[in-house]
Amino acid sequence: MNIRPVSAFAATTLLCSVALAQTPAPTNAVPEEAPKTISIQEMLVIGHSGLKLHSLAMITQGNVKGGVDESFLPGFKVCAEDPATPVRSVAARLIGEHFVTGKENPNPEALALLVKLAQDESTDVQYSAVYHGLTQIKQMSDENIELLVNIAATNREPGLFDQIAQSLAPYRPKVQAILDRQLKEGKSIAYYEIYETLTGKKAPDNETYLDMPSSRPRMFIFKGEGRDPEAFKAALAADLKTAGLSNPDLAVSGVGENYVLLLKTFITRDSQTVEKRFADHPKFKITQDLWLTPELEIQIDAMRKTQ
Repeated sequence: MNIRPVSAFAATTLLCSVALAQTPAPTNAVPEEAPKTISIQEMLVIGHSGLKLHSLAMITQGNVKGGVDESFLPGFKVCAEDPATPVRSVAARLIGEHFVTGKENPNPEALALLVKLAQDESTDVQYSAVYHGLTQIKQMSDENIELLVNIAATNREPGLFDQIAQSLAPYRPKVQAILDRQLKEGKSIAYYEIYETLTGKKAPDNETYLDMPSSRPRMFIFKGEGRDPEAFKAALAADLKTAGLSNPDLAVSGVGENYVLLLKTFITRDSQTVEKRFADHPKFKITQDLWLTPELEIQIDAMRKTQ
């Protein structure tokens, strides 16, 4: 067997390696400490936005040993101030789900956080705080009722508005008193627009508001009929003009036979005329009507551009 010669340098290196391997460790060596484990509660307080969102996701997925209790509130409070909108939004939802929904006596600190988040600059955060929190309170205070009425007047996102209306149904006399006061003091068109939905009654002084511009456009969605969208659009436009809408804002959305007609109204009288005329029309069927929020209008415009 041929043995490859080893250089003097390699031999010396090998001997040093063996010697080092056989040398015992110093008796005064300090053992390394195990890294400290940071809890989810601590991460919500000291973590950056990304880590906070990761921790909130773990809570959402149920990956929290022992569940969520009041020890999480300091972290949620910090999250409520985080500059990242998703952090504030998810925190609002979790506060509502864990400290309000199904509770006879919701945690006062949690309620205070939800009130704060319900007035956030982001409509997404508002939605989470109201939908998953404030509308879930079993016994609402007068202050909570008035806050929800004010949010309903300013934030008309369909799902949120419907949720608010449902949660306020047991308090209609108080809601009516709030709306009556608002109309008496300022005659705000926004409060007039939500009056009937939240109280089940017609608003007073109806004639005062009929020719006012709506607080935001109202959209009516008509089911398409036939294979010629433009012909159907022209027929609906003619019907609307007969009803008194001199220049209806109509647009086709969709392709093929699966299209709809979108009608925007900007004056209270026009929207009420459309509601009455097409409540049971033999040809033109309204499938949905809603208040156009800025976010919803952007989504609709983007969808139409891709068609």
